[in-house]
Amino acid sequence: MTQLRIDLYTKSEELADKIEMLNTRLNESEAQLTQISEKLGRGKKVGADSEEDSSVSPEARMIYESAYLNYVKGNYNEAISGFRSYLKVTPESPLSDNALYWIGECYYAMGKRGDAVDTFNELINKYPQSNKRPTALYKSGIIYEEAKEIKTAKMYFEKVLKEFPNSPEAGLAKNRLNK
Repeated sequence: MTQLRIDLYTKSEELADKIEMLNTRLNESEAQLTQISEKLGRGKKVGADSEEDSSVSPEARMIYESAYLNYVKGNYNEAISGFRSYLKVTPESPLSDNALYWIGECYYAMGKRGDAVDTFNELINKYPQSNKRPTALYKSGIIYEEAKEIKTAKMYFEKVLKEFPNSPEAGLAKNRLNK
């Protein structure tokens, strides 16, 4: 009976962690869709002379949106390919950091944690002002935590708290540090 309670407790903890991760992903997806919608709307309102409108061609936007749809559908290899194509076509566009972030998410979903961390670190280093930076730091911490590399995981969580204390990821990182 005691073993059954322990198993039940362990399973409920695992489910709670998975629900937390799904909520994080849902929030990230909602924020991403809002950001894309705002950027596309702003590009139309500002006109053809705007930097954003001229820096991202309609074709590039279609590549990005198609890649994102593949991510949402779970077609991770296609999504990675699409985001990489987007980065080749428009390497310094307003959505380049997001494309890297979603590549990292694809790798993570495929269980390729090393590739995911490498991609998140590329985003962190290449785009220090990115709005995806706190999430990339947090996700890297999660990956190291899952790999039982607790010291490295804590470093990432502490970096989130230090650099982005008011972000949603800071609250999640604080919870991870207090486990």
